[in-house]
Amino acid sequence: MFDEDLILKWLDEGTIDHAQAEKMKEDLAGYKRERRSKKQIVAFSTIGAVLIGLGAILFVASNWEKIGSMVKVLLLVGTTVGVHYAGYRLKYEQQKYFRLGSALIFLSTLLFGASLFLIAQIYNINANNSTLVLIWILGVFPLIYGYRSAPIAGLCSLLFYLWVSLLYRESPDLDKLISIWDLYLISGISIYFLGVLHGLEEEVKHAETPFKFMGLQAALFALFAHTFKLGEYQPDKIIPFIYAIPGIIFLAVLLPKSLREKLKSFQADLSISIVALLMAGITLTTIYIPASEETYMVLFNIIFLGLLTLLLYAGYSTENIWIINTSMFWFVLIIFARYFDFFWELLPRSLFFMLGGLVLLVISLVLERKRRELKVQFSGGE
Repeated sequence: MFDEDLILKWLDEGTIDHAQAEKMKEDLAGYKRERRSKKQIVAFSTIGAVLIGLGAILFVASNWEKIGSMVKVLLLVGTTVGVHYAGYRLKYEQQKYFRLGSALIFLSTLLFGASLFLIAQIYNINANNSTLVLIWILGVFPLIYGYRSAPIAGLCSLLFYLWVSLLYRESPDLDKLISIWDLYLISGISIYFLGVLHGLEEEVKHAETPFKFMGLQAALFALFAHTFKLGEYQPDKIIPFIYAIPGIIFLAVLLPKSLREKLKSFQADLSISIVALLMAGITLTTIYIPASEETYMVLFNIIFLGLLTLLLYAGYSTENIWIINTSMFWFVLIIFARYFDFFWELLPRSLFFMLGGLVLLVISLVLERKRRELKVQFSGGE
């Protein structure tokens, strides 16, 4: 999308005349107003839909003892189906309230999960288990493609990590095989790779960004945890191969030119595959040539900072603001964490917090200013 600076440049070069320039400025201003209005509609309709759903759930919860089991089930199922049908009609049949219809369809996926847990509670089934979350995922996953819904793709990704956490807690044998941080890192890389595959086909491209975003957050969270002294790093011998498999598959997808040209965030994708292979190498070294905990802590800090640097470069190169935002957020977090590590014992507590707060404020201001400049630059001056 061009901006006013580009219009002035064309005017100075004689590509367009003053009348054309004024017309283009008016059209650009109108486009920006319409775009802002659409974003506001999406935000308000989503918030309104969520509030309606919360109200229905709270109504059932507040009258829990007074309502019979069958009535409870009918209320929950009826509300979910009714909201979904209303969203479908508004989005596809009437075609006048596309965004409100999308918000209601997304709300129905939340109500489906809430209904599952409440019905489990009605019939005295343990509601705090991974099976219900898995049913929730399987129940709403087809809607990602049926309705071409990016928000539902994001919800499924988030639910996947909730399912992984509950499954890990319920399965003591998993703790002997793999640490929770390795599990998050491997699953994060895998979800990110799933997003890369979606980016190769136009029909499913809508799910690319949510899968990649959630996968990247999980991978960075797990790597961030590895940068602390969390005990001796002792992975199982199977872990290097689990890391290596997505890394090799990643490279197989990224290296062919025909596929690489379809990916706008090639640098970021390549960074994740490198991290996967690095982790495979590190875990192999840990198994056969063990080193001290401090050595691995330094190594993971270097990998983490290197990945953030590569992501910043990728975000700037592809003008992808969410990658830049993610990198800046984790940069601030790692600086804050290392500040606590290095200066907690060295400085008086009052000076520690005052100096730390000042440093974080300065870093936050600088990064936010730069982020806004890039956002304006990427969005054509909007």
